[in-house]
Amino acid sequence: MEHELAVSRIAATVRALYSRRESYRIFHGSTNSTRPVQKDRVIDISELSNVVNIDPVSKVAIVEPNVSMDKLVEATLEHGLIPPVVMEFPGITVGGGYAGSAGESSSFKYGYFDQTVNSVEMVLANGEIVTASRTERPDLFKGAAGALGTLRITTLIELQLIPAKKFVKTTYHRTGNIPDTIQVIRQETMGLFQ
Repeated sequence: MEHELAVSRIAATVRALYSRRESYRIFHGSTNSTRPVQKDRVIDISELSNVVNIDPVSKVAIVEPNVSMDKLVEATLEHGLIPPVVMEFPGITVGGGYAGSAGESSSFKYGYFDQTVNSVEMVLANGEIVTASRTERPDLFKGAAGALGTLRITTLIELQLIPAKKFVKTTYHRTGNIPDTIQVIRQETMGLFQ
């Protein structure tokens, strides 16, 4: 209920600014951003920082956009699960990873962080609250990932989880040239994506 009220307030503010044709900035709360802070025409989404639900059966987490990776991992590990792509900087938020693709953090097997997202609730520039996924508004879903918040305000994200393992095995293969590297990658991934 708190989430719905917060999103309704955000949408109402966006609608009012839209009707007056006024631009605005989004305030996330504490941030790693180096942009100057503006006081007027700001949409404050800082309260959207909760892990709403973790479903261990369907292996999904439903989280608000300002949940940091360290908070998400802590919550999912309690259920023996973890996101398939964990961004390396603990302060990066789930919403930031979706909005910016978290290109510095990816997985050969699972792709970029935004590729592990199942659906996104968002407030559009006119104040409309919608949900987008691979099957519902797929163009918006695909276009909003990595768009740096230019198409919407993210308010809720459902993302995939995988079983967490106690240990991770890492194997290094030294190669001396590109053809040898390609051959090793092919050998190591043979049958992985069938």
